[in-house]
Amino acid sequence: MASSHIRPAGGLVDGKWTWAVGGFFLLMLVPRLSDIFAGWIPDADDMMRLQQVRDLLAGQSWFNVDQARMLTPEGGEMHWSRLPDLFLAGMILVVEPLLGRDAAEKLAMGLWPLILLAAAFTFFTLILRRLQVNQAGQVFGLIFFATSATVYNFWPGRIDHHGLVVVLTLAGLAAVLSPGQSQRSGAVLAFCVVAMLSVAFEALPYLAGLVAILGVFWIIRGHREGVRLAWFGLALIVFAGLFYLFDAPGMGAARHSCDAYGNSHLAGFVAGGALFVLLGVFGGALETWWTRLIAGGLAGAITLAIIIIVNPSCLADPYAAVPDAVRLSWLNMVGEAKPLTTLIAEEPGRVIWVFGFIGPAILATTAMIFTASPEQRTARIGIALLFALSVITTIWQIRGQSFSHIFAAMGAGWLAGSLFSNWRAKGGPQPLLVFVAAVLFLSPMTWERISTQVPSRLAPSKNVNCIDPDAYRGLDVGPDKRILAPIILGPSIIARTPHAAFAGPYHRNILGIERSNAVLIGPIEEAPARLRDMGATHLLFCRGLRETTRYAEMWPEGLAAQLNRDELPDWLEPADDLSETDGVVRLYRIKAD
Repeated sequence: MASSHIRPAGGLVDGKWTWAVGGFFLLMLVPRLSDIFAGWIPDADDMMRLQQVRDLLAGQSWFNVDQARMLTPEGGEMHWSRLPDLFLAGMILVVEPLLGRDAAEKLAMGLWPLILLAAAFTFFTLILRRLQVNQAGQVFGLIFFATSATVYNFWPGRIDHHGLVVVLTLAGLAAVLSPGQSQRSGAVLAFCVVAMLSVAFEALPYLAGLVAILGVFWIIRGHREGVRLAWFGLALIVFAGLFYLFDAPGMGAARHSCDAYGNSHLAGFVAGGALFVLLGVFGGALETWWTRLIAGGLAGAITLAIIIIVNPSCLADPYAAVPDAVRLSWLNMVGEAKPLTTLIAEEPGRVIWVFGFIGPAILATTAMIFTASPEQRTARIGIALLFALSVITTIWQIRGQSFSHIFAAMGAGWLAGSLFSNWRAKGGPQPLLVFVAAVLFLSPMTWERISTQVPSRLAPSKNVNCIDPDAYRGLDVGPDKRILAPIILGPSIIARTPHAAFAGPYHRNILGIERSNAVLIGPIEEAPARLRDMGATHLLFCRGLRETTRYAEMWPEGLAAQLNRDELPDWLEPADDLSETDGVVRLYRIKAD
């Protein structure tokens, strides 16, 4: 059977240097386990993920991921998958009888990201082998991956869904590049595609890219891809139904959504899967590439039309209904959602690091395609397609760097490996200098180092102090409290104390964010009444937090501005024994009217 790939000789064990590099970077992260055992949790989403697992183990329904202690008008509505919870909950259950609940939680939080990183390294290397990147290129690609922005998704404690989505994307890419074009690779690809969307909607561009790559392969190769295409379509239907039924929120009204795996996506998977089966079985009658292109285009158009018909509201701007005050006070501050234009204005150094690595990698990926043999070129075009989608996504929202950097590492690794082999073959100083210069130019470490020389235009903040685990240890005693706090500190209250918070940084709770922020940025004379109407018993504040510093700058007459000036209104009284306020988490009791 002809193939656009050349099956590499030997197995993965032949790449001893690749294994050594991967093992080295995994070991480099092991010392960070001490941070987890000291109580640090990297991100607000990781805190909420941990609390979601705790609630599951405490008896909350598998299909209910809402957070009962997030007291928003929306009811603490969340849209997260249960798939990332499986390992965490399973490991906690196994280890708890031996080490206790606290140690079991921390061990699971530390090991799960490292296991995902090991899987990501494995799939990444397999992809490079299937692209016919030489051994040196695999090693350099792995180094570039391990020193890029992507790797932060795999640090101990990063238990939210981002790392899992990266692994599923790489697994799906490895499957679609399978040299055997087997039935199994089609089924694996289908599983990855559905799982990606069920876990996180941010995977949509890469899901579409993987399906497009399979379609391009079928258009170019013809009916040689028929069996795999049919199996992919059949498996897509099966897995779409299974995830719809058995992942949260299960079958019901909650599936009528656009920001998570919903009814329209199920319809698209089922319709698209059926069309893939038909093309796979009967596509042999389409004897030219252009007839297959037309047929594939029609199948895609029909699938897209069905998705739109089932839920036309999914075409709308998801942030269109966000009130201006919430947009200014919260949405525009979400770091991972910033577009390139905002980053240039606020964090030019970050732009240099993220796009400095991407730029040379685009050149390397282009060269990788044009220097490929006809057997290799099709697969490499597939990589370029995913890379292009990820770059566009990164320009739109910087969170795309997790994918653009990993695809950049593939092309960069290929070029570094090719130049290394050229030096080894020719010898002499000139090839060596070219190789060294290229590696420095391609390496994300170079661009990160340059970026540190460009100062951020954001005001200095005490964010790290405000999420210090020690700051919350004294709050987890006494009767349950209903605490109003800055949005970003809501998850800290929920995960670190038994108390309730009134908001968190989650877009399904816009009314909760608006109501909470009205207390901090609205007229100060209205704040006591707002708090009492909400049923708040306490207010938590941390002076120097970037969020509240922004509030004070934009709304200088608000409560946040007054507290930033250390001016405590007479209807608040300290509920702790502290005296300092700068970068210190303070709890205040709301006096009775």
